[in-house]
Amino acid sequence: MLTRAAGAAVFALLIGGDVARLGWGAIGLWHLYFPFFWLFILLEAIRSERDVGDEEVFLTGAAMAMFYGGIYAKDLQHGFFPFGIDWLGSIEACFDGGMTAVVSLHALRVLRPESKVPALTDRRPLFLALALGAIGAACVYAVKTVFNFYNAERLLSPSWLLGDVLFGAATWALLRMALTRSRAKESSFRDRRFSLLAAFAVWLPGARVGARLCVGLDLPDAVMYFVVVVWTAVIVRLFWDSVGMRLEEETATRSRPALAAALWRAGAAVCLLMLWGSAREDARMAGAFSAFVDLPSRALFSWAFLTARLKI
Repeated sequence: MLTRAAGAAVFALLIGGDVARLGWGAIGLWHLYFPFFWLFILLEAIRSERDVGDEEVFLTGAAMAMFYGGIYAKDLQHGFFPFGIDWLGSIEACFDGGMTAVVSLHALRVLRPESKVPALTDRRPLFLALALGAIGAACVYAVKTVFNFYNAERLLSPSWLLGDVLFGAATWALLRMALTRSRAKESSFRDRRFSLLAAFAVWLPGARVGARLCVGLDLPDAVMYFVVVVWTAVIVRLFWDSVGMRLEEETATRSRPALAAALWRAGAAVCLLMLWGSAREDARMAGAFSAFVDLPSRALFSWAFLTARLKI
């Protein structure tokens, strides 16, 4: 189980987008361990006790994104947002966390197929790995909070504690939803909330790309608004049918859209990083990643996830 979790963590590190955002510095031992390795250890522990499908993995990955990005790293907290919370970025992070967890395990399942979940005979290594990650994360959080490092890095608003509480509540709600769904009988329909989240996660980068393109070409504001409205109508039309859509009866053991999304996010991000450096160093990287990597990979995953169950 630890080997499986380590393999999924490596995939997730490359797929998650941190390499494009932070550069090669994202490929560090601690960053690999927490949140990625820790997340998949947790999933393996849950998987040994319950029936876990792609929905439960998605929700657990989304919960980890809320905890890591909102509380631990505070990437989703900045002083110039309302209440210091990047609300739109939080929704994106929620989707990306779920997508990364699902496609990483699905890709690993294709490369290393298993007929059934192996029995967990010795829990001590699993619990030790979970404890080390939790203790390490708590220590880092405490040091950065006491010495005000978070405020120096993020320019936190005075309501940062409220932000921590809200992100903690979101983390707990998503985890509780995942555990509840693992007990329920498998449904042939996706919850409509998955469709709404996917639609928003695809719409937002497309709207940003269209708006920035209009601004870059110095077009009138009316043209920019028209482009955004047309894009919104396209997304509503494409995702309307996914609400209440019946899933394919057979579980997809090798989903081409999901695997393409994983390969494209990992490969294209590395190529762009070699060309321009990280998004923090060059604005072209941020724009190119959003237009040519983030948008198509989210769309591919959404299609795979909303039309079939993915084997994980």
